[in-house]
Amino acid sequence: MTNTLRSIALSASLLAPLLLLLATAPASAENAVMTAPTDLSASGSNNCTNGEIIDGSTAEQAITQFQAAGYSNVKIERKGCDNFWHATGTKGGQSGNIVMAPDGTIMPEGN
Repeated sequence: MTNTLRSIALSASLLAPLLLLLATAPASAENAVMTAPTDLSASGSNNCTNGEIIDGSTAEQAITQFQAAGYSNVKIERKGCDNFWHATGTKGGQSGNIVMAPDGTIMPEGN
């Protein structure tokens, strides 16, 4: 009888954490807050609002286009939700902020 009690006690001590986990899981799901789906597929986590769609252009493509426009030492800063690439670069001995629009137009930024 002593072995039976030990066996029951051991089984209960091993099963208790599992039962506790199973008992709390539905409570967590019941308290969950439903939110509207957000598409973050284009850039992982971003600050874009619904309706802003990130295109498939890459930083490497942007650098190539900045260089084709005569800029050197191009360093990408960020890509905005409006698909404008923001960077720094040097052209004609002048360094500064530059931007490329989605249509490929490249211009100094903020001047």
